[in-house]
Amino acid sequence: MNKASMRTLIIYILAVVILGITLFPILWVVLSSLKPEGEILSTHITFIPQRITLANYKELFTHFQFQKYLMNSVIIAVTTTILSVIFGVLAAYGFSRFSFPLSSKILFLIILVKVFTPAALVVPLYDLMSWLNLTDTLIAIIVGVTVMNLPFVIYMMKTFFDDFPKELEEAAMVDGMTPLCTLVSIVIPISMSSIVTVALFCFSAGWSDFLFSLSFSQTIKSMPATVAIANMDTGYKVYWGAMMSGGTFLSVPILIIAFAFQKYFVRGISAGALKQ
Repeated sequence: MNKASMRTLIIYILAVVILGITLFPILWVVLSSLKPEGEILSTHITFIPQRITLANYKELFTHFQFQKYLMNSVIIAVTTTILSVIFGVLAAYGFSRFSFPLSSKILFLIILVKVFTPAALVVPLYDLMSWLNLTDTLIAIIVGVTVMNLPFVIYMMKTFFDDFPKELEEAAMVDGMTPLCTLVSIVIPISMSSIVTVALFCFSAGWSDFLFSLSFSQTIKSMPATVAIANMDTGYKVYWGAMMSGGTFLSVPILIIAFAFQKYFVRGISAGALKQ
């Protein structure tokens, strides 16, 4: 076996190992959700369920009313994605195409927000939401997640717009298009792969958010699925079966969306990595 073949074999082996390490927790959660409670708590650990049951899912949706929390998670994820993409793309295009006083410093301050951990923003945002009487609402959580998403979207899309062929925009403007019309009609359709990529990251952040949700939600009307699962540890009893079932419902949609939009994700990453 020559060196090239050996190198390829090593790469494949490493890829399989990394894939196994990544998928193992997900498979463990999914398979554990199908186990009876006695098997989950048994000291004899089993990977494959000895007896498959859907009792945990029944308990999840009857006893814990998980569908209400899932709906809150959907609202948070979809809304934060829409807001982050719309305002992020507009801001990124503005920073890329227009020069105005202190533009570089303003951009630096926006991106600097991403450097801070979300925990550093919880207290000031909580004070602001309390002053606006928006605590225990979905709006408070949406604002928190969007604040963390925007710097990422602006930075990624500005990098893409900086390398976007300006000749296409100049030709459109010669035909009488305004900058906004050029963005909507020319730039966005061509940039769709990159936009879908950042949208997937934003959706994932909103879907899996825990810190802002835990800090701002107090009742079922604003509590998403992530916090609901954490509350299944009551301090007196841990509902492991329901927690595993809830974890499955949180993990599977992200995997489905990632596979469904895989080609856009790859194109978006490639477009961001390569110079025009």
